Amino acid sequence: MDNTAVSNFSAVGRMDILRKRYGGRLMVTREVLLEAEKGPRPEAIRQAIEEGWVKVRPLYADSEEHGVFVELRARGFGMGEASSIAVACSTGGTWVFVSDDLDARREAGRRGVGVVGTYGILVREVAEGRMSLEEGNALLRRMIASGFRSHSDDLRAEVERLGRGR
Repeated sequence: MDNTAVSNFSAVGRMDILRKRYGGRLMVTREVLLEAEKGPRPEAIRQAIEEGWVKVRPLYADSEEHGVFVELRARGFGMGEASSIAVACSTGGTWVFVSDDLDARREAGRRGVGVVGTYGILVREVAEGRMSLEEGNALLRRMIASGFRSHSDDLRAEVERLGRGR
């Protein structure tokens, strides 16, 4: 997962993990930025942009990606999800779409875009030795306690499955 990532930033949990994993290669659209500005921690995305590890990527009006954006908006996707999927689609599958919105990840996947959510990022961080299983599980459980929805509160099975797939 060394590709550039386009993120539905407002939905993704831990900024420090995103910075370590994608620092300098993480893009957000202006639409995601607008949504994040209305969120609970708008200063976090502003700081990331000022520090230069998150870049703002415009959605080009006279392009195929704008058409994808309009289609997805008409289907009920939010501005951030629609713009991020549209930009990720325009890269020919070389970027990863980072989002915790399951419907958005499914739509991006149907369009041939690689996808990952916060849970998947934590699994990869542990599997690649960037954090211990205990650290990953502790972080996941803190996130769940603060409202993050997850199908599991333990990364072990997914880390082991990923390790077998190498």
